[in-house]
Amino acid sequence: MPDALSALAWPLSPLATVWCALALTVGYAVRGVAGFGAGVFAAPLLAFAMPMTTIAPLITLLGLTASVRQAFRGWREIAWKAVLRFVPGTLIGVPLGLWAVKNADQEFLIRALGAYVVAYALWSLFGERLLGRALRIPDWVVHPIGVGGALIATLFGGLAGPLYVTYFDSLGLAKGVFRVTVSTTLLTLSVVRSIGYLAAGVFRAEDFMLVAAALLPAGIGTLVGEWVHDRIAPEMFRRCVGVLLALSGSALLFR
Repeated sequence: MPDALSALAWPLSPLATVWCALALTVGYAVRGVAGFGAGVFAAPLLAFAMPMTTIAPLITLLGLTASVRQAFRGWREIAWKAVLRFVPGTLIGVPLGLWAVKNADQEFLIRALGAYVVAYALWSLFGERLLGRALRIPDWVVHPIGVGGALIATLFGGLAGPLYVTYFDSLGLAKGVFRVTVSTTLLTLSVVRSIGYLAAGVFRAEDFMLVAAALLPAGIGTLVGEWVHDRIAPEMFRRCVGVLLALSGSALLFR
């Protein structure tokens, strides 16, 4: 019994607890605005206080909760055809991620993703002006994006949002459709990933305790983000997405 109680003891110091709460609030405020970005923002900040093996299940379960809520509220606007295109890649990428979680150089992957996020952010902000038209991505690209996104999300519990945004942004979806479709795609990925984590024994008792405690800051952040989303113009929304991606990518590069 003492061992069981020790295993369930709160694993963070008071300062680390406050830091993690702020990281989650900011991350989910971003997600509330854009429909993605909680993991991209929160995971690098959480990494200062806890290991990636704890962050992955924490971000996964929180993302699952947030995605269910967003998908339920906006289910009429979901572009289901676009969501389903990612399913084959997800079913390949998640097992690869589960296999790689013990062997991958996670620091290299985080920095490589950060470089990609910054590059895409710059493109989203300035590329259309330079090119004179919106970027069109071939349909076949959805499959490598699906595999890569699922692999990265399984390794880190998130951070795959920008990969999916690369594709969805090229479709020219309306603001509301864009947000709920990205969120639903991440929900599908979270469900498959959660099943994989459970089957592989990655989830532990203390992880569920952290998830329960994290619901409050994540919920506050989501509500703040949704309040901002409902009051922002489409062009401003696009610029905000680009700026948020640039900030999150920089955080990954220089964490």
